[in-house]
Amino acid sequence: MDMSCILWKLPISGFWGYFPRLLQGAMLVSRVNRMLFCWLFWVMVIPPVVGGNWPQFRGPNGSGVAVGGDYPVFFGPESNVVWKTAIPAGNSSPCVWGKRIFLTGQTGAQLETLCLDGGTGAILWRKFVEIEKWEKGMGGAAAPTPATDGERVYVYFGPFGAICYDFEGREIWRKKLLAPVTQHGVGASPVVANGRLYLARDGDVDSHLLALNAQDGAVLWKTDRPEFRRGFSTPLLWPEARPELLILPGTLRMVAYEVSGGRERWRVGGLPNEMVASPVFGDGLVFAAGWTPGAGASKLPDFDALLAQGDLDKDGRLTRDETPQGPARQQFFYSDANKDGFLTREEWDSITAIFGKSENALLAVRPDASMPEGTSRTVWKQTRGLPYVPTPLYLEGRVYTVKNGGLFSCYDARTGKIYYQEERLGALGDYYASPVAGGGKIYCVSQPGTVVVIKAGDALEVLARNSFKEPVMATPALVDGRIYLRTQKHLYALGK
Repeated sequence: MDMSCILWKLPISGFWGYFPRLLQGAMLVSRVNRMLFCWLFWVMVIPPVVGGNWPQFRGPNGSGVAVGGDYPVFFGPESNVVWKTAIPAGNSSPCVWGKRIFLTGQTGAQLETLCLDGGTGAILWRKFVEIEKWEKGMGGAAAPTPATDGERVYVYFGPFGAICYDFEGREIWRKKLLAPVTQHGVGASPVVANGRLYLARDGDVDSHLLALNAQDGAVLWKTDRPEFRRGFSTPLLWPEARPELLILPGTLRMVAYEVSGGRERWRVGGLPNEMVASPVFGDGLVFAAGWTPGAGASKLPDFDALLAQGDLDKDGRLTRDETPQGPARQQFFYSDANKDGFLTREEWDSITAIFGKSENALLAVRPDASMPEGTSRTVWKQTRGLPYVPTPLYLEGRVYTVKNGGLFSCYDARTGKIYYQEERLGALGDYYASPVAGGGKIYCVSQPGTVVVIKAGDALEVLARNSFKEPVMATPALVDGRIYLRTQKHLYALGK
């Protein structure tokens, strides 16, 4: 709320003493002025509502931090469960606006959007779309999290495209799009702001960033990203209040684009060949982290050497069976960009150049668009304790990361100073859900289904380990004291 227009206000505690005089004054003015008077009165004496929404992947502007609320420490399948609802398969996270929760899923040969009642867990409506070709890979076809602007909900399915519904489930528009070509399916979630829906569509071929009109789905602009291979990061809008830039990491680099027309404003290097984690903002900096096994790999063999060993039909290209054992066969599906089953010289030379520059890192970057040319944007860098999938968490001057195996790290956001690094959470397994925070507590979820609750601070203090004994890939949503946790088969509302 803009406080600059308020000429005066009354303390709530003294309201009843002033009420007779206010009422008497109101009766002396015209009906129009009385209406204006009442409006001003409520603006001045009623505090704004905070919290209540988790409108996209990782909540408000992708921060992963809940606004207000007291969140539980101990909970489980039979403990502190407000409600539990069976849901279809899918890895998208809950999107919450008021008392409505939006999810996507996959049922048989259909993709679906679900709307649940936040108070009871009842499914209010579900809408289906048919597709002809399914995505392969761990991400599945229902991995991107829905986004909402408070009036409509926007969903994105890699093998279908984007669809817009109103809160009652009426379809407003649909935009069919060709599926990005990747080995793992689509993972980037949509973001919406200023009447535009933004989609990051990186693939092994034809990578691009797309802006659609949120009212009708029309394409407003498309910016090609020819240097980028597959990517799964959700874009970051910056600054949050009035976005000017859309910041998106990908192959080897992070780039900022103008939200109005998609023009590139700046870029920084120093990232790995494949980015899954999304960027996050805090303390005037943007943090991006990535790790892949391809980074720092030894020099890959020359393509002529591969042909000499394996090209049995002498056609100048290799099938997987023809490809010699070793790094080339291990990276065959990654290197075969167009997925036609043949590895060409152009494809191999491209991937070897990318692997040669790949760096595993956590970067802190200045996002200001007006920095002098030649000034380094990178403020600090860390190379240990890096996540493959989970997005870093910024909270109260610190940056937290979780690595596969349950290794947790904490850094000073402004300087990169290590508070602790690769400390064990006591919950083994891979980590696909991103850490989120609320009420001074951090929640990390392992793929086997253990939620580790951590006290925010300079030293690692594990408060609880809560096992659901059910796989978890989706990031939880934290709203008004409740944790909405999606497991393989259920959506839980957890709270006191």
